Amino acid sequence: MKILKGVVTGLLSFLLFWSLSLFGIAFLLNQTILNPDFVTTQIDKLDVAALVEETISEQEGEEAFPEEQATAIVDTIANVEPLVKEGISNATEPVYDYLLGESETIDLASTIRHDVLTTEIITSLIDEMDIASIASEMISEQLPEDIPEELEPLAEQADEIIADLEPEIKAELIAAAEPIADYLLGQSQSLSIEISLEPLAVELEDTLRETILESPPPELAGLPPAEIERQLDEYLGEMTGTLPSTIELDETIFPPEMPAQIAESLANTEEGLEQIREYVGHFQLGYKILIGVIVVLIIGIVLLNLQVRSATRKLGTIFTIYGAVEFAGIFVARYFAGNQLTQLDMPASARELLPRLVNDFSAPLLWFSLGFLIVGVALLIVSFVYKPRQQQDEL
Repeated sequence: MKILKGVVTGLLSFLLFWSLSLFGIAFLLNQTILNPDFVTTQIDKLDVAALVEETISEQEGEEAFPEEQATAIVDTIANVEPLVKEGISNATEPVYDYLLGESETIDLASTIRHDVLTTEIITSLIDEMDIASIASEMISEQLPEDIPEELEPLAEQADEIIADLEPEIKAELIAAAEPIADYLLGQSQSLSIEISLEPLAVELEDTLRETILESPPPELAGLPPAEIERQLDEYLGEMTGTLPSTIELDETIFPPEMPAQIAESLANTEEGLEQIREYVGHFQLGYKILIGVIVVLIIGIVLLNLQVRSATRKLGTIFTIYGAVEFAGIFVARYFAGNQLTQLDMPASARELLPRLVNDFSAPLLWFSLGFLIVGVALLIVSFVYKPRQQQDEL
């Protein structure tokens, strides 16, 4: 009977050890990859601006960025990075709710539009853009090819004019960006935007009037001020009439297949998430079953060893061995992974990021194994210091 009891106890102990090992891996995945808080924390720790800065600085030859352009790119990313990270973190929540079975459906287009391409983020991005270059390019495309010679004096003042109009231009771009985002993400089926150029026309007219009055052409020299103003009004009216009053944007500004391609990509991603959701559901079921198996094995060992000393010693030995092996294994894995990652050919900030990511990823299992190690040692101590009631009565 004792032999059979020992064999069964040994078998249960063996199964408990490997069940704990398997559960440790499942616990690690549950606390990291399947934990939205862990994902958002890692996103927050990612210094995108530093990575981009180092990547740009390593470009050489024809691929190298001009210093001014590189600085502008890095500064823009640094300024909008917190908002974008917040948007991505907000979008992570509904995705994980779907994957973990807390919601039945997922609409990626709405999630991206609501959490990532928000008004605040769009405004921030446009505020960081080089409005002078963008506005000059947009306006030059709309102006007629045969620009009157009288407009040439304005060329040197173009940047100053656009700078004065920057708030109006940004407001127009922000107003245009939101319906464009809605159209591309399928939130609206058509696109029709008018960007007013009236402030630009007024500014051009005022600047040209001031320029002509300061240095009148020969045909105006010597005329009475009232006549000069009359001819100038007539001339400026004809000149500004050649400028378009608005820039019209519609579906034709994008390739006709672009919205369909975006919709297809989002649909494919949703299908992939549906498959992942199924796998996660199986994982969660297995996770709960594994917990039940561990509890049953522990109860079985306790029932086979009804004495406190025997039961605590058996469980203490299993917990201590598992905790020590897992704890030591994590430290060894961290050491070798850290050495290998630091030798990879990548920007320095990335080499620093990856070992930290490895440490953060393995931390839940490290503390899990440490907890079992402590509990195991405590049970072993109890098994040696505990005295049965009969011995206590004799004393």
